[in-house]
Amino acid sequence: MDIDDAPTTHTSAPPAAAADDSYKPPLTEAIPQDTPRFADLAGQNLVHPQVIQTITEDLKFDHMMPVQAATLWELLPPHRSDCLVQAKTGTGKTVAFLLPALQTMLTKTLGAAAGNKRDSAISLLVISPTRELAMQIAAEANSLLQRLPKYRVRIAIGGTNKDREERQILDGCDVLIATPGRLIDHMSNEDVLYALRSLDTLVLDEADRLLDMGFMPALREIVGKLPDRKASPRQGMLFSATIAPHVKQVAGLVLVPGYKFISTIPEGESNTHERVPQHLIKVPDFASVTAGMVGAVRHEVARVGSGAPFKAIVFAPTAAMAGLYGHVLSQIAGLPPVSTLHSRMTQNRRTKITNDYRDSKSAILCATDVIARGMDFPGVTTVFQVGVPSEKQSYIHRLGRTARADAEGKGIFLIAEDEAFFPKWTLKEITFITQDADLSAQPEVARVMERMDEEEKAQIYKAWMGYYNNHMKGLRWDKEELVRQANTYAREALGTPETPTIQRSTVGKMGLRGTRGLNIVPDRPKPPRGNRGGRGGGGR
Repeated sequence: MDIDDAPTTHTSAPPAAAADDSYKPPLTEAIPQDTPRFADLAGQNLVHPQVIQTITEDLKFDHMMPVQAATLWELLPPHRSDCLVQAKTGTGKTVAFLLPALQTMLTKTLGAAAGNKRDSAISLLVISPTRELAMQIAAEANSLLQRLPKYRVRIAIGGTNKDREERQILDGCDVLIATPGRLIDHMSNEDVLYALRSLDTLVLDEADRLLDMGFMPALREIVGKLPDRKASPRQGMLFSATIAPHVKQVAGLVLVPGYKFISTIPEGESNTHERVPQHLIKVPDFASVTAGMVGAVRHEVARVGSGAPFKAIVFAPTAAMAGLYGHVLSQIAGLPPVSTLHSRMTQNRRTKITNDYRDSKSAILCATDVIARGMDFPGVTTVFQVGVPSEKQSYIHRLGRTARADAEGKGIFLIAEDEAFFPKWTLKEITFITQDADLSAQPEVARVMERMDEEEKAQIYKAWMGYYNNHMKGLRWDKEELVRQANTYAREALGTPETPTIQRSTVGKMGLRGTRGLNIVPDRPKPPRGNRGGRGGGGR
């Protein structure tokens, strides 16, 4: 069924009725006082009373968020409709899909006698695009089940020990939150497939993000390995901030014909990129980008003033460049604390950085698109985007980290002159405020580069060339110009004494064999293969 023919609802719901260690989900919108109360669900015997007590007494939620009010009656038993729900992050959507799925599990497992549960069969499977979002969903599921401790929530994500995960899943798992790549790894085990034999609910959260990250083949593989829905009926839910054609395709894969489409975004509501002031800074060349970034950050810190919070995210195209910008900013006096977040870090490290930044009033986080969607950080005042993003939607979602819950925010887009094609054509509907570049930090940046390890510079060089290899059409470069620009960047921006080396296999992967100007070396011997933790399965 095509979404265009699906029954559509805009935030409709039945009328409203006249501190501990619980995880309270981060919300970026105020909780209204005119929506139904969670207690209404208990009064209608729709949700287990202990879960309602958890929500109202432990989590201190009385009224529902609009997305919850619009969807719960449709998703809860006995209806259990298959639904595609359009909802933004930070609006309470996680509870909107967890509560119906958990109630289905409880209805099925507590049918014989209160307190008894069935064997280790998985009732709910949630697929998330990133590790951080998966952990956030798992925390909310555990919080909702805190009065029912016999039920176990497990996660399957990259960056953790795969064997330990597998043991935990097989030891007992009622709810599994997973990223696609790691889930496929586990599904190669027949015992894990057996645990999924009577799956009750399948949820895809941030469906558009899953598809933007190229997970459609993985999703097809996962659904193909799940039990046939005719033999083992299950409910399907898709939650997505945007509804693009590829989202309709995955809806046909996961949902039954006749599924319902519920939009919880009011018609005519403006998006962040339509209401937040956005400044455009151009620097003359790529060698000036880092200094321009430092100048832009310093300018904003000075503008805000020392007494006011300054909470910024600096988005970089790659993990190596996020590390570079974070390192440079951490060496600049007078700035708030600086941290870096990208996929090369261990999961424990990423979690600590994420939590520390979320709790900070003033801080700077240098990151990749791993946090552009799904992760909510309160109080972000400014979003810096350094270099062209991978696509238009990436720009928009990054900007959406600021100006949440009707707060003010600001976007600053800093590019080299050669990248001017992106705001001119890809973002042509956005009216940018032109801002002069401040390159006064060049000497400070040069001193930081002098102290940086040459191997680290080589990694940045390769990452830079690999990223802009994908933008040659917009830049109007050929392969030789790409290499020339990369070598200039290494020499003038990174301060390398000679062109960094690049392994032969890397050259091949970039499609640069035979291109002049590269300093090619043989591949290094690969280390012995051990337990590397399986697939990453989630984001950059």
